Amino acid sequence: SRFGKFIELKFTSSGTLVGASIETYLLEKVRLISQAEGERNYHVFYEMMAGMTEEDLDSFFMSEYSAEDFKITSCSGTYDRRDGVKDTDTYEDLVDALEVMGFSAEQQNEVFSIASAVLHLSNLTIN
Repeated sequence: SRFGKFIELKFTSSGTLVGASIETYLLEKVRLISQAEGERNYHVFYEMMAGMTEEDLDSFFMSEYSAEDFKITSCSGTYDRRDGVKDTDTYEDLVDALEVMGFSAEQQNEVFSIASAVLHLSNLTIN
C-alpha cells in the first residue's frame, strides 16, 4: 500500500478513552530511488547520519560517509530540511518515540541496521 494510517488515542489520567484521531499519510515508494529537485529522501536516513554517535555510525559502517555519498540521499542535491528543523533534533525525537513505543535497544538497533543497509544497497550497481 502507498498509504499509512496513524491512530492517536486520547485517555484521561484515569485511563478512560476520551477520543481518537486518524491521520492518513502517503508512503511514496518511488521516493527511495528518486526525488524531485529540492526534495529529500525519507528523513530517517539524514537523521541517522546527523544524530548517531560516531560509535553507532561505525557499527553500521557509516562513519566514513555522509548523505552526499549515498545514491538515494544525494539524487536531488538537497540535504537540509526546508523548514529549518535540524536532523540531530529529530533523530533524538525518533529514538525517544521508539523507547516510548517499547522498542528495546536491540530492536532499535535492528531498525537502524535495516535503514543503514538500504543506504549501502543504494550504491550497488547490478549489470
